[in-house]
Amino acid sequence: MIKVMYEREVKNLKDLPSEVIEIIKSILNVLDKSYGESRTDSEDGGYVVVIEDKSDFERLKKIYIDVNDLIPEYVDKIRCSNGEIWTNTLVLMNNDFGISILCNLKIAPKTVLDEICGEE
Repeated sequence: MIKVMYEREVKNLKDLPSEVIEIIKSILNVLDKSYGESRTDSEDGGYVVVIEDKSDFERLKKIYIDVNDLIPEYVDKIRCSNGEIWTNTLVLMNNDFGISILCNLKIAPKTVLDEICGEE
C-alpha cells in the first residue's frame, strides 16, 4: 500500500500507469491548495492510498476503513492506455477529511464493484 499526502510526492510514483498518476496528482493538487502543503493526516484534508495487492485491503482497517462495509462517496473508473482499468474510490471520514483509494479493477472489492455495476 502506498500512501501519498502531497502533490510533491507524486514524482516518487513510477510503477503506476500514467493515467493513474495524473488522477493522484489532480486530487493532491486540490488538497494542497485547499488545506495546505504541510497538513498532517490528522488535520482537515485527506490523502490518497494506492492498493497494490489484496492484502492491502486488510491494512486499511488501521485507518478505520473496512472494505466490506464501505459506503463510498463515489467510484470512478480510470481507463489506462495499457489496457488496465483502475478505480478511484472516495471515502469521506468526516465533512473535511477524505481518503481516495485507487486500485486495479482486478483486485477491487465487491463493495467498489457494486458501485460501478451497470456502467459502460
